[in-house]
Parts: sequence; C-alpha cells; structure tokens
Amino acid sequence: MRLLPHHDLRAQGERLALAALAGLLLGALLARGAVSAVLALVPPGQPLLRALAGALGALLSVTLGFALAGALSARALPLTRLGLTRGQARWRAGVAAGATAGLLIVPLGAVMGLAGIYQGGLLGNALGGAQLALLITLACALYGLISGGVLGLLTLRAGLAWQPALGGLLGFGGAGLTGGVLIGWLGVPNLLAGGGWALLALLAAFLVTLQVVGDLSVAGRIHVAATHPERDVADDRQVKLTLAALGLALLGVWGVAERAVHFVQSRPAAATPLAVPDASGLNCPPPTDPLELTLWQVTTREGRPDLSCGNAFLGFLHTPNPGPAFGNEQPTPHGGFDGLSRQIARARREVLYAVMEWTDDPGRGPGAVLAGGVARLYRQVQAKPAAYPDGVTVRLALGNFPLVANLDWGSQVYAAARDLLAAGVPLTDEARGWRVEIANYAGTFPHSHAKLLVTDGTDLTVMGFNAGTLHLPSATTGGHGGDLRDLGLWVRGPVARDGLTVFDDLWSRSTVLACAPGVTARTVRRACRLGAAGVPDHPQGTDRLPLQRAGDVRVFSLYRRAGFPAADEALVNLLDAARENIDLMHVSFSMNVRCNLALLNPRLCTFDDALPWMRALVRAAERGVLVRAILYEHGLLGLENRIALAVLRRELAARGLADRFEARWYPGGLHAKTMLVDGRMLTVGSQNLHYSSWTPRGLNEYTLATSAPAAAAEYARGFAFLWGQSRPAELPGWLADVGRRE
Repeated sequence: MRLLPHHDLRAQGERLALAALAGLLLGALLARGAVSAVLALVPPGQPLLRALAGALGALLSVTLGFALAGALSARALPLTRLGLTRGQARWRAGVAAGATAGLLIVPLGAVMGLAGIYQGGLLGNALGGAQLALLITLACALYGLISGGVLGLLTLRAGLAWQPALGGLLGFGGAGLTGGVLIGWLGVPNLLAGGGWALLALLAAFLVTLQVVGDLSVAGRIHVAATHPERDVADDRQVKLTLAALGLALLGVWGVAERAVHFVQSRPAAATPLAVPDASGLNCPPPTDPLELTLWQVTTREGRPDLSCGNAFLGFLHTPNPGPAFGNEQPTPHGGFDGLSRQIARARREVLYAVMEWTDDPGRGPGAVLAGGVARLYRQVQAKPAAYPDGVTVRLALGNFPLVANLDWGSQVYAAARDLLAAGVPLTDEARGWRVEIANYAGTFPHSHAKLLVTDGTDLTVMGFNAGTLHLPSATTGGHGGDLRDLGLWVRGPVARDGLTVFDDLWSRSTVLACAPGVTARTVRRACRLGAAGVPDHPQGTDRLPLQRAGDVRVFSLYRRAGFPAADEALVNLLDAARENIDLMHVSFSMNVRCNLALLNPRLCTFDDALPWMRALVRAAERGVLVRAILYEHGLLGLENRIALAVLRRELAARGLADRFEARWYPGGLHAKTMLVDGRMLTVGSQNLHYSSWTPRGLNEYTLATSAPAAAAEYARGFAFLWGQSRPAELPGWLADVGRRE
C-alpha cells in the first residue's frame, strides 16, 4: 500500500516549509499583541508581574502558532491514506503540534533558563562549548518525541504509536543537534550582533528547517506503521482517551503557570512601618559637607534619629580577594567570607546576618565558612561561659531567593541549617543561654536582596555578595570558586543601631525554621519546617545598650523596601549633589523592564524609560561632572547593560555631553554595587542600578554611604587599577537605533 502523498519529496518539503512559516508568522503576531496588551494593562510598578504575564501571553501565542503549523502540515503527511478525512487529519495534526508546545512551556522554559544561567557563568564550564548545543538538542528531541507520539495515538492503534514518536525523536533531535552545533560554533554574542531582526530571521530559518526535517521523519515512520498487517487506525475510544489525557496534562501545566503568577505576587505578611531606633545620649550636629548634608536630610526625615556621627571605618571585605591596589590586606583562602567569619566569632552577645542567597554546597561553599565562624563562637561560649554572662543569640535571615526554574522558594534555609549542624553548632543550649534561629523572608516578589551583618549592636558590615560559591576565589579552592568581584564595608559605631533596626524589619517579615529535638544535618528536611513569623526581640539587650562613639567619621544607613523608598531618594540626591566626578562599579546598569524588548525593536526603548539614577547622571553631566562606569558585560545582565548604555550615550550626545561619560567592561565576573562621588563619598551595598531595585514594589535593599577619607582613598586606588584593566565598552551596531525618538 502506498501511503506517502503522490507529489515528490521536494513538493512535500515545500508544503511543510510553508506550514511552518505560516505558524511562525501567526505566533509572532499574536505574541506582539499579547505583550502590548500586558504593557498597557499591568501597572509599571509591577515589573516582574509584567514580565511573567507577557511571557505567558507570548508562549500561548506560540502554542497557537504551532497548532496552525501542524494543521497546515497535514496534507504533507500520509494521514488521509489512513482513512481520515482531510478535516480530521488537520485537527489531529494541529492538536498534536499545539498541545506539545503547550505541554513543553514550563520544561522548555526551564531548559532555556538553564542555558541563560550557563551563559551568565553560574553553572561553570561543566560541559564546555557543548552545553548550549546539548540543551537545544534536548528541547527539539523532546518536542519531536511527544508530538510524534501524540499524533500516533490520534491516528494509529496504540501498539504502533511508537513509530511516529521514534520518527519525531530522530528527525527533530537530529535537526536540533545540527542547529545547536552551528549556534555553539557561531556563538551567542555573534548571533546577537546582527540585531533583533537578524536574530528573528535566523530563528525562523532554524524552526522551518526543524519542522521540515522532523515532519518528514514522522511521515516516514507513519508509512512504516501503516503497512502493518493488523488494523492500524486509532478507534474513537483511543482518540477520546488521548484527548482527555492531553487536557489533564495541559491543565497541570497551566496550573503551574497559575502558581507562577502567585509566586511573583506573594507579599510579606507584615505591613508595619520601619521602626525608629533608640538614639538616647547621642547628639550629632548637622553636617556641613554638601554631600553629607544631602544624605542627612533624607535619613533624618520624619523624626528618625541621626546615627551618622561618631563612627569608625574598619575596612573592606573583598571577593574573591583584594589585589595589591586595594591596600595591604592579605588574601585569605575564602576571601571576604573569612572576614565575615572572623566578625561572627568575635561577637559577645548577638550575631544578626541577613543575606539573599545561601547556596547548598555542603563542606565547600561559603555557608560552611560562615558556619565555621558560628562554631568557633559556640566553642568559646562552652570554654568560657563567664565571658558571655547574657548568653548569645545567632540569627540568620535568608532572602527567599526564588528558584524560578522549578518555582521553588524557601529551600535554602535548610542548606543553612545543614551547614550549621554539620559544623557542630547546636540550635539551642539553654544552660549557656545559646540559641540559633534561621528564618526565610515571606515574600517572593519582592524577595529580600539586602545583605548585612550586625554583631553586638556595635559592628555593621554591609556587602553586595551572597553566600554563594561564585564569590569564592578559585586559586585557593581547587577551582571551586568563581572569582566574582564584589565588596563589603565594615564599620563600627552608632550607625550599627540602624543596621539592627533594618535586620529587625527583615526578621519580622520572615518565617522562622522550627526543628524537632535531635535534628542532624542529614535529617534537616524531615525534621524542620518553616513556622511562625519572626519576633524582633533582643534577649541580650543589644537594642537598648548605650550608644558609644567609635570614631569621627560619618556613615549613613540607606534602606529601601516597599513603603520605605529612602535609599532611592538618598542615592539620587547624592548624584544631584556631585560637582566634580562620579565613579561607578556596578553589575547592573539597566533601563525600565520594557527596554528588554529592544532586542526585537530598538525603538521600543527611549530615554523616557530611564530610571531615576540615570536621569540624575545626565543632570550631573550637564553640570560638568565627569562620569566613569565599570560594568558587567556578560549574560542577560550584559544585554540589559548594553541597551542602557546605548540610550544614555545617545541622550548625552543629543545634549552635547558625550565627552562627560565613559564606560568600560570589567574583565571577568562582576557583582559589585559601589559608587564614589567627588572622591569623598563612597556607597557600598546591595542596591543594583536595575529596575528590580528601583520600583515601588521592588526588592529590599541596603547600602552604607561614608565620607571616611581612608575608605574613599582606598576605593579610589582600587577603582583606578580596575579601570586600567578594563576595556572600552563597545556596542554592536544594531544598538545604533536604541533610544532614538520618533
């Protein structure tokens, strides 16, 4: 029996190519409309919800486009020779293609997310250049396997459905492997260099080729199956069962999507305003320096006390380690984490550590280093309990960093508990007044991005780095670290009281991990559960101790969260007060989230999408201020940074100010969020120059600003060294139109 169409292979391929192009065009048009509708209907103050809703709308559009391509491809498949009418062949082929695309939205999104993470350096070089090719091959082969199998169940008896499934696996997988190898060979940066339209053209060519090769392979296997001597056509009962199973599976997938929407809308339960710390006995005169004054006016608003005076600068913490240009500090095996561990071990009453991320890397990660500091502190309490008459409280507040790939959050508290228990740290020792508590922030968006360590209410360290392996030095960890550059600032004095208040705010918005007696590192997941909200008390009375001056420098505490945007205003005011120069070293340098669409159309992004800090930079340039920026080049953040650079440069050029701004790419991994203004006011902390940190519903962030001469001088030396190591931030030609006004 001849089941293949009467026309030749070339005509069959042409029909499949036209079907794929039609589906691609429909999907693109629907996706553009969906994204435009989301931008119009979802408020700008909810950027992550905008991104998620837009992505879901676009993916639904892609699903419909695949369904159309499948329906139109039916005439090039031997389905009518199985006794199906042309209409039956079309809807069954359309259902197979569209349903498969719908089913694979979440897993393929995860695969592409992993590819993006890899390109950003977060997975290391485990598979080398083959990583991206293998991911693309996996995605294509999985699509072919499922779509071929579903088409087989809708057309052939169940025992033969494996034939088109095998054809799909081999055809789509083989084409995907070829395309993946070519993409890996050309390189993602080269593919992006041609701009959005060039990228779309390459993507269209790849998808059309994929569809033609894959469907020809499926057609061949259907032909083989149809020659079977037994009855080979699916009966009505099988078709109905297949459709019912597809419906249930799709409900499950879109149930996950609904969970994703909830994921980004979850908010901390506590809505109380930020507490006002006690500052009895401290009398700070108003500053006279213009830079100090602009910060003082924000931080003392609404009756908040002035805790900026009487502080001392104790030093920087560097990841992966300081270089010679940063002073005389010697490298250590774990870089800045050794400094945090030392500060923890020297505590006498209380340790309060807040961080967004605590990676699960038993025995080798930064968590083990920090847990080692807690273990040393506990052994000291054991050995000399009289030196700790009030006991010691240790609290770790994690930021509920979202693992978007599997819509999981909250799991890193178990990693922290596991590291502490593995280091020999008990969670309670009532005889010695010892207790350890671990909590997880209650909100998913915003989650908490703040990073600080407060010990005894007197010492405060604010940093930009997480408890993550990437920040470890590779040279002293057997290549385990990622050498990701970042900075922390360690001070002592009254300002630490405000750091304590910030920690309390995070703690009250978190849920505490409750563990059963006898819990061990191996039983943490079974024996521990997140329970009640954190209570911001201080058994050792660190919030009531008399404030003592530790030095004569000013340090300003800059916190921001939903409902308390003080840090945003303070940083913009600081830029507005600049008169000579601004030196930035930042991982992020982005516009509004809408500007990510500039990849598709550069003119979708203009200076109207600039965030407040960028507008302040332009105002500074108009006053004659020289601005230098060391920025991160790679991954998605690098793409966002390129778009923002293009817009800023165009705006400055239009105002005749192009010579007052220069940017360079850092030669490696960069995670810093630092700024030096007029050579004398330094800011260090967690707040990125990114839309996620500058919207009303954005992330929790914490920064310190200090005019300590020693801090400014040391940072300036380090910046000058890194500036010399960095290369000019050149941009691809396709960004020439970004920022252009119609």
